[in-house]
Amino acid sequence: MAINGLNKITDKILSEAQAKADQILADAQAECDRINAEYAERAEKIRSDISTEAEKGGMEYVARIRSTAATSKRNLLLQTKSDLIDGVFAGVMEQTRTMELDKYNEILIGLLSAALLEQLESEEISRTLYGEEEALVPEAYEVIFNQRDRDRSGKTVVEGTKAHLSGKVSGEKLARLTLSQQTANIEGGLILRCGSVESNCSLSILFAQLRESLESEVARTLFEART
Repeated sequence: MAINGLNKITDKILSEAQAKADQILADAQAECDRINAEYAERAEKIRSDISTEAEKGGMEYVARIRSTAATSKRNLLLQTKSDLIDGVFAGVMEQTRTMELDKYNEILIGLLSAALLEQLESEEISRTLYGEEEALVPEAYEVIFNQRDRDRSGKTVVEGTKAHLSGKVSGEKLARLTLSQQTANIEGGLILRCGSVESNCSLSILFAQLRESLESEVARTLFEART
């Protein structure tokens, strides 16, 4: 649920970014053309100034100038494209943080539900391997937010997760899901603490994973038709 919601936001931001990409890449290409013209002018001046005896060495210098110009152009375009991709994902992050509270809470409930189910699955595997007595089962599943999200969303998300998982997870286990008194220094999202184990579901971690899976697709959408 959470990832699907973020993918929709990504699509919207990506659509908006395409128009900006056209202009930014056009500006970058214009700068590349300026660099090319500047180095070409320098090369021509050197060629006209050198004597016949120095022609070989002079031409080698001209070749180095041209190589430097090509490298400068390539680096400029690569940096511009990198900045555009950064902008897409930064835009998705910001739009997620500032979206309508109900929609934001839905994403948090999806994150918490997935994290809790993963934790319970890990506990079940531990019981299977080591037996009931040796399995480590935390007394509580603490949900940690940043201060803003704790104040406006904490109780809603915890109770919403319990409702979402009702029938899938026993009531006894859901009763151990609690809102922590602590807060975390994260931009958004949450952390699920289960005894000594923490599941980091902060937005920064989530978007790092999202970028890993979507960056090539974003790059193709923005640049493939322009290269």
